[in-house]
Amino acid sequence: MDKYFVANAVLSVFSKNYMDLKKGLPIRPSEMGVLNIISETEGPHTPVILAEMLKVSKPMITAHIISLENKGYITKNPSPQDKRAYYILPTEKAKALVKKAKADLTHKLDWLIDGLGQDDFNALVALAEKANKIMETSEAEYNE
Repeated sequence: MDKYFVANAVLSVFSKNYMDLKKGLPIRPSEMGVLNIISETEGPHTPVILAEMLKVSKPMITAHIISLENKGYITKNPSPQDKRAYYILPTEKAKALVKKAKADLTHKLDWLIDGLGQDDFNALVALAEKANKIMETSEAEYNE
């Protein structure tokens, strides 16, 4: 069997399994990414900063912000310097969801660590990080 076919199949199943770790969330995983950032990192958080951190377009972040605001997970505070700009803040509902999701994910990743062992888990993460950097660099060079 072709090595690329096997690699694609293995990585596709792994990706699906990893996404399944996030099942049961009341919001999309990409929206959860926004909540994780605004809840777990120092602000201020603007749509532009969030788009850069998540490597997505500003219109995509705007859609997430609208959805999260409508669901009661964020508030928007106007910038005192520029009335057109605003900062994104998590609500208590968002903080509770992030805390629960973090505990659930930690529990599930502990299963992976138990099965692989800490050294192999660390190697998996390091290889994924290396692969991400290679793919991001290759994509940027390809688009030039």
